[in-house]
Amino acid sequence: MAEEVTVPGNTIPELVEHWGSTAENETPAFVSIHADGDRRTLTRKEVLDISKRFAYKLHSSGIKKGYIVCNTLPNSLERVVCEFATQFVGAASLNGQVMRSDGEDFFESLRVSKCQAVIIDPDVAKGANQILFNGKPYNGEHVLKLPQCDPIEIIVCRRNDDSSEDDFISTMKNPDLEQFRAEVSPEDLATVMTTSGSTGYSKLVKHLQSNICHFCKQVKAIEPFQSGARFINCGLLGWAGGYPQWYLSCGVTRYFIDMHDGPPSDTASLVWRTMTQEKIIYGFLSPLFVNTILTKCLWKESEWRPKVLCLAGQPVKKESMEIIGKICDAVDVNYGMTECNLVASHRIVDPNDYVDGCVGYPGYGVKLKIVDANKQVVPSGTTGEILVWSPALSPGYMNNESATASAFTDDGWFCTDDAGYVGKDGKIYVEGRQSDSIHRGTYILYPGWLEKKMREVSGVKDIAIVAVPDRVLHHEICACVVVSGVKGVVAGFLHKTINMGADLSASSPNQLDSRGSSDSRA
Repeated sequence: MAEEVTVPGNTIPELVEHWGSTAENETPAFVSIHADGDRRTLTRKEVLDISKRFAYKLHSSGIKKGYIVCNTLPNSLERVVCEFATQFVGAASLNGQVMRSDGEDFFESLRVSKCQAVIIDPDVAKGANQILFNGKPYNGEHVLKLPQCDPIEIIVCRRNDDSSEDDFISTMKNPDLEQFRAEVSPEDLATVMTTSGSTGYSKLVKHLQSNICHFCKQVKAIEPFQSGARFINCGLLGWAGGYPQWYLSCGVTRYFIDMHDGPPSDTASLVWRTMTQEKIIYGFLSPLFVNTILTKCLWKESEWRPKVLCLAGQPVKKESMEIIGKICDAVDVNYGMTECNLVASHRIVDPNDYVDGCVGYPGYGVKLKIVDANKQVVPSGTTGEILVWSPALSPGYMNNESATASAFTDDGWFCTDDAGYVGKDGKIYVEGRQSDSIHRGTYILYPGWLEKKMREVSGVKDIAIVAVPDRVLHHEICACVVVSGVKGVVAGFLHKTINMGADLSASSPNQLDSRGSSDSRA
C-alpha cells in the first residue's frame, strides 16, 4: 500500500496562504530570469499579499465566484499572481495562450467558456494582444465586444520598468491596499486548461480545486522537496506541466524563463546557465532543451549539475538518457495529459535500464487498465487502449457534452486514445496514439512499436513510421529514416523490414503478438 501523501491545504487559496504565512515566508517563491540577465523575485509573503490585493481589485470590478477569467499573460511573475488572485476571488482561470497565428483557437475558447474577463498586458511582445486588437495598440477600452460573445471586461496588468507608479507588481506591493478572499471549496472549479488542439480546436478541460490539489500530491510523491529547494520548470504556466504545483505542494523556489518580451533566441543555453548559476537541484524540461544542452556540450562549462531532470511533454527516447552522469544524476520520465495530469512515472539512474515507450508505474492515486474496442480488460502484455482514473482527473470538457461523453466512460474513466500494455515488470509501455495506428490489410500496427524495433538496426539514427494509401491493403507502411552512415544500413534495414513483412503476411491475426503486429479488433 502506497504511503499517504499530504499537502497543507484542500484548495489553491489555502496552499498559497500556508506558504505565505509560515515563519519562512520571506523565502523566495518565484524567480523569473530574463534573457538580458534581469532577475526578478517574489517572496512567499509577497505572492500571498499581492494575489489577495489584486483579488480585491477583481472583486471591486465585479468579478465574482463562478466567473471565468482568461489569463493571457506569458510566463512572468505577473502571470503567477494573476492566477492566484483569480483563485482568491473564487473565479476560474482560463488559459489564454494563443496557439494559432490567426487566433481562432483563442476566440473559440472565449466563446465556449463564456468568459467574463480577460487579463492583458498591452506591452507583451506577442500573444493575445495582437489578436484581440487586430494588431493595433491597445486603445484603453474597458470592455471587449467579440462576435458570438457577451461583452468581456478587459483588466490591464502592465509592466513598466521606467515607472513604479504604472508597474503592476510595484503598485500591488503597496501595503495600504485592501485584500480579498472568497470562500472556496474543493468542489469549486479552479482552472480551465486547453488541450493542444492537434485534432481541431482546443478542448477546454475543467479542473476542480480538488483535482489540482491531488495533482500537487502526485508531484510530491515523485520528489518530496524540502521547503525552499531550488527548482526550474520551463513549462508554460497555463498548461498542466507548467502549473505551479510543486510550489503549492512543497514550497519550492521555482525558477522560470521570463517571456514578457518573447522567447529568448537561445532558451536552452539560458536554462542551463540558470541551473548552474543558481545551483538548481531539479529541473522540469522538455527533451528538446536537454538534447540541445547535451549536443552543445554546455555541461562541460560548469562543475554544478542538478540531481534530477524530469523529461516530459514529448516521447522520451533512449538516447536522451546519455545526459545521466553528464548533466544530471538521474532522469524522471513522466507520462500524463491535460485531462488527468500525471498518469505514470519512473526514475532512471542507469541509462541501460531505459526502454523506449516505457513510462513506468501508475502515479499516486492513479488506477489504470488496458481495454479492447468493447472496453473489456485485455490480458497482461496485450496491447489495447489505456484508460485512466485518478482523483486528479478532470470532470470533463467545458460546455462540450459530446466530447465529454466520447472521452469519459459512464463510470468515470478517461479514454486516453493511447495504445499500450502492461509489461511483466508491472510498468506501462505506450506505443502511440490509437488514432495514429496503421491499418494494413487485416492487421493493425502501432508506429511507436515498429520505430523502436527499427532503431535497433545498426546505422539508424532516427526513424518515423507513417501510413501510405494502398488500393488493396488500405495502407502500406513507410519508414522515413535518418541514417548515421549509408554503407550497410540500407541492406540491414530492408532485411529486417522484409522479415517483419513476411511475419505479417504468414500469420493470422490471432497468432500474432498484438503489441504492434495485429489486433483482432480489425
